[in-house]
Amino acid sequence: MRLVVRLALAGALGLVAADAALAQAQKLEKLHIALSVGGSISQMNKVAYFVALNRKYFDQEGLTVDSTAFASGTAALQNLIGGNADVVEGSFEHTLRMQTKGQNLMCIAVFGRYPANVLVVRKSLVGKIKTIADLKGKTIGISAPGSSTHNFVAGLMERAGVSYKDASYVSIGTGLSAVAAMKSGNDLDAIVNLDPAINAIVDSGLGDVMADSRTEEGTKAAFGGPYLADCLYTTIDFVKANPNTAQAIANAIVHAMQWLHTASIDDIIKSLPPEYYQADEKLYRKSLEKNLSAFQWDGIVTPDAVRNVWKAISILEPELKDAKVDYEKTYDNALIERALKKWKAPLNQ
Repeated sequence: MRLVVRLALAGALGLVAADAALAQAQKLEKLHIALSVGGSISQMNKVAYFVALNRKYFDQEGLTVDSTAFASGTAALQNLIGGNADVVEGSFEHTLRMQTKGQNLMCIAVFGRYPANVLVVRKSLVGKIKTIADLKGKTIGISAPGSSTHNFVAGLMERAGVSYKDASYVSIGTGLSAVAAMKSGNDLDAIVNLDPAINAIVDSGLGDVMADSRTEEGTKAAFGGPYLADCLYTTIDFVKANPNTAQAIANAIVHAMQWLHTASIDDIIKSLPPEYYQADEKLYRKSLEKNLSAFQWDGIVTPDAVRNVWKAISILEPELKDAKVDYEKTYDNALIERALKKWKAPLNQ
């Protein structure tokens, strides 16, 4: 009899739990979202998002996420504008740039505070290229024209007193293609890229680091202060129509960032599918160590950080300098603050 009662009670509790989960899910205006990822899944700037995805933090919020990787941030953005995605994983800068074109986008959750771009000078030229100003007249490999890597080196050169236009630029992509470009020679004097490509290039003795935005110090040196890198963004209309869904997305990202405060490198590796390592776990592990601090923060956006992003992209796009942009439309800290309360993350980290 006791066994029957226990089974009945367990069944009843299971139904209650299921009903509670269903009630929570029903509060979400949209249970299934299509999310476009801008760039290679192995890039370090995406770690917080992929932790949230693979540790099922979106699922815990009642969301099903269809995550699709695109060749570039621009391609992922176009997928959103074309109506084929609900949300994009990509650079915060897109929200600013697109506002000047009449497209109102906003970040639901910013998770990268350092852009993680690194300028590497070819090893054989280290004695000749000693300063940023020495890049004048040189050929520099970047991921793509107008990309964050292009913005990074352009800003460095302008602050060093030389025009970025005085150098030549070659598109080399990211990841393995960037490493291959450096190995092949290709008349490149320097490159700007992200990990794990940078670690692979340095470890193989092909180049030395000249400027590094994987850290707070390096980011301040490159941009004059705080910065904003990767985030999950969507249209303002989507957030207005789906406020609970937007909050659930923010909750999942903050959950991941909170977990990353104490997670070991081993913990992170175990949380990700093997294909993310690109068959080189040692390189991926080292890259995580170099980039992890970018995600160990609260995700609160400051006006100074937004302005620094605006200044950075205005170098390559001078027409933006005179454009009127409402910074406050590009983010909503209220979403993050509510998520922080849920996961009890301190605001001052």
